[in-house]
Amino acid sequence: MASYSYDNVSELFGVELKDKQKEILDAILLKQHTVAILPTGYGKSLPYQMYIPVMKDRQNETSTEEIQKVVVCCPLVALMQDQVNRLQGVAGLRVEYKGNSPEGDEKIKAGDVDIIFASPESLVGDPKWRSILQNLNVGLLVVDEFHTIATWGGDEIDEEEAVFRKWFRHVGEFRSLHPSATVLALSATCTKTIKKRVMKVLGLNINDTKFVTVSPDKPNIKLCARKIDQDIASAMYWLVSAANFSNSVLPKILIYCKSIAEVANIYFYLHSEFDNKNVIEMFHSETTVEKKKYIIDELSKSDSETKVIVATSALGMGIDIKSCHSVIMYGPPSNVVDLVQELGRVGRDGQQSCATVLFNCRQLRHVDKDVKLFLENNDCRRRNILAHFLDESDLLNLAISHDCCDICETKCNCGKCKKGELENLLEIEECVECEDALEGEDKESGSETDVNYDEFSDDDCYVLFDNINI
Repeated sequence: MASYSYDNVSELFGVELKDKQKEILDAILLKQHTVAILPTGYGKSLPYQMYIPVMKDRQNETSTEEIQKVVVCCPLVALMQDQVNRLQGVAGLRVEYKGNSPEGDEKIKAGDVDIIFASPESLVGDPKWRSILQNLNVGLLVVDEFHTIATWGGDEIDEEEAVFRKWFRHVGEFRSLHPSATVLALSATCTKTIKKRVMKVLGLNINDTKFVTVSPDKPNIKLCARKIDQDIASAMYWLVSAANFSNSVLPKILIYCKSIAEVANIYFYLHSEFDNKNVIEMFHSETTVEKKKYIIDELSKSDSETKVIVATSALGMGIDIKSCHSVIMYGPPSNVVDLVQELGRVGRDGQQSCATVLFNCRQLRHVDKDVKLFLENNDCRRRNILAHFLDESDLLNLAISHDCCDICETKCNCGKCKKGELENLLEIEECVECEDALEGEDKESGSETDVNYDEFSDDDCYVLFDNINI
């Protein structure tokens, strides 16, 4: 087969390939199973997107041999929509995702699609589609955001009925339908523990698998955490003030919540208080397809009218978010993988950015010990969170400065520390009850105790908007 030129394929996609992208592309063309862990915004999807054009370029013009297809196991519809929309502009590349339209599904069935996107529920959970995909000539199986196998599919000991999406733990079964297909597993965040679990689920042998990794450290993103007051109005008044009374332009801000109900509560409060209603939108799994498309389009613009997006994790993975340097996590994510995922959705252009966790004691009930340690920590937050992803030698080489996190800033005496846009907007009175709960101090005895967060009622630390029809 003929060789290919990086320049030719880069020109087709209008990008310049990075060394790690070339490494991944070379590996899958050599049919080598590959696990790639690259930071959010790095462009880890490009190698598999370029696979088909390169294979076509290699093929002899007189050959009638069918180019093998690429099947991408994708966790979110929004991510599939974003990828398909972008790839439809690439000449000679046929892409579709299962469920996009009846016409698109028929094209997949007929074998008239080069890159097929589908959820785990379709790939292995739907007997009809499982059979259809088994009859296709698949050469490359891509598992995008593979950490969701563990974070959404649960641990091996968990009952299937109790996990978020049980078919994620069965993604490896698709390999039995196409045993000769090459596997490419992609993620921006993977702890050492999750990597072992995913390798087992996908049936990958460490000796036969190529690993391509880049540190998940994002030195341009400052990490902050602040305790907030009991109700939404008190916790978010700073944003209302910035939107209505500030002379400066409101920066683009992502606000991530842990549930649709929380998204609705915050959205309706902010929407009711903002003078300009057009600057705010909300995004979750039940948002209409048309509205999702509008929001994704707005996020892809550097100068969009929409400035504040209140969302669940349904918004984010792999979506191209332009000129956004501020993210709020309203309530800490339940684990460090989700935490790194959400903070990594800003600052993709390399400019100084800020990721801030806003939390109260009620929201600490259902987070794991690693996230609690991140919040309790009195040392560098960046070093604390990266300890789950990096070896000790890599941790020692981390560059720590006042831009690292809010804790490092308080310890800095350079006199040149500057706060970013988000930090300047944030003026929050800390919740005394949350401070006691987080630090676990017995005020009377002065000794440390284990605090049971369930002892706090919802009325103690949180006020919900009632009777909202989501």
